[in-house]
Amino acid sequence: MNKILVLEDEPMLQDMMSSYLESSGYEVVSTDNYEEALSLAYESKFDLFIFDVKITRGNGFELLDELRNSGVGTPCIFATSLNAMSDVTSGFKVGCDDYIKKPFELAELLLRVQNILKRNFNHNQNDEFITINNELKFDILQKRLLKGDKMVPLAKKESELLALFLKNKNTILTRDDIYSQIWDMGEMPSELSLRVYIRNLRKIIGNEKIISHSKLGYEYVS
Repeated sequence: MNKILVLEDEPMLQDMMSSYLESSGYEVVSTDNYEEALSLAYESKFDLFIFDVKITRGNGFELLDELRNSGVGTPCIFATSLNAMSDVTSGFKVGCDDYIKKPFELAELLLRVQNILKRNFNHNQNDEFITINNELKFDILQKRLLKGDKMVPLAKKESELLALFLKNKNTILTRDDIYSQIWDMGEMPSELSLRVYIRNLRKIIGNEKIISHSKLGYEYVS
């Protein structure tokens, strides 16, 4: 049974969403505030988040951004009355997977939930963990680097960069390839920052794993 965290501060809508999803076969945990949602997301494993944006004592965008920066890659749907293009862009920049505008039909929400969970399930059928060496493995779904059972701290862009390298083993990635994948729309790519991320990754996984090709780019070698 898939487990869903619903963050919605309008009591009637929260109850309707939770009841409808439970009747459709999902386990649902619901809350109406930022801090409790954050604690729940850290303490339990969820298969999907559904976050309202304008919530009590916080903001859904900020909540997901905090979770993503902590290495939590659980897929997320934003449910919101905001409809400006800048709001949609903000949602996807912090790592959401889908967006549904209020007011919405519960049947539409269910279709979006089913679509994301199906996609996630198919992903999980592949190898979720990629072995780097005898000590390190990378959770490609959650974008977490693990040493044994303990998570190795990485900055958000470092984990995204490592994921990109592991998906393109033994292939030279140009700087433009990396910039387009790691830097969000509207962000200014930085050669200096990229070098710092590369240096930090090399310290952890080994200098020999990431090769610099002059005037071409970088290559992760397996």
